[in-house]
Amino acid sequence: MNPEPLPYDFRSPSRFSREQVRALQLANETFARQMATVLSSTLRIVAYANLENVGQVSYDEYTRRLPNPSLIAILNFTPLPGAGVFHLPLDIVMGVIDRLLGGPGHANQPVRALSDIEAGLIRSLVQRMVHELAYAFETLAQITPTVSSLEADATFLQLAQPNDPMLVSDFEIKIGGQKAISTLCMPVATIQPILDALAVKPERELTGSQALAAGQLKNRMEEVPLAVAVAFDPISLPSKELLQLEVGDVLPLRHPTNQPLTMSADGITVAKAVPGSHGNRLACQIVNV
Repeated sequence: MNPEPLPYDFRSPSRFSREQVRALQLANETFARQMATVLSSTLRIVAYANLENVGQVSYDEYTRRLPNPSLIAILNFTPLPGAGVFHLPLDIVMGVIDRLLGGPGHANQPVRALSDIEAGLIRSLVQRMVHELAYAFETLAQITPTVSSLEADATFLQLAQPNDPMLVSDFEIKIGGQKAISTLCMPVATIQPILDALAVKPERELTGSQALAAGQLKNRMEEVPLAVAVAFDPISLPSKELLQLEVGDVLPLRHPTNQPLTMSADGITVAKAVPGSHGNRLACQIVNV
């Protein structure tokens, strides 16, 4: 079964390799699990959060897809530069606030901007959820995510230029009978240096039993016998001449007499050598490695 083709925007080419995308998916999957745990423990109800997609879009495309009004948390990722966005749809936010105040949290909730009291209630919960980003991304970088402010209208956000690339992760959240898509938006310029550093794996210094085993392996490898050959440069013959060869025929090798022979080990050239003798045995002298 062939996979479905995916659209590709040449105006905004992806800046992530397959390995980097996989690292981001693992981090966001961890964040989804932690987010579900925070919601379940706070609301005393089984909540689910699943990663739906990780992709790259422009900042303008992302803000245009956010409904108005929404719960938009502006994030800082100290010590990383730039600001991000954590978005929750207002219908599920109102249901969460209803449950925090002892209500049933039914699906029929008002869609309006939050009052000061409601914003105070939800801010502490969002901060707890955002704090889990530190654990989710600890394999990539040590960050301290914080919520700097809560906004309702994405139109007035000026966190980046319209064409700046953003990394957007979509999460499906289920709380009781409610279901919604939440998003986490991070500037590519913020996360790119971290992912680039993953490709450069520092050499790990071995200690203890690992260092001893590595030393023993190296010593044994140095004692492994190899077949070494010293040969003239190869020549090419048509199959007709090769089949007509007979005992006594002279086959010119066309190897200059002043040119050294090729020394190889297991078919790999390792040195150049000139032929000679050592006592009553043929030998060769290494002239170039």
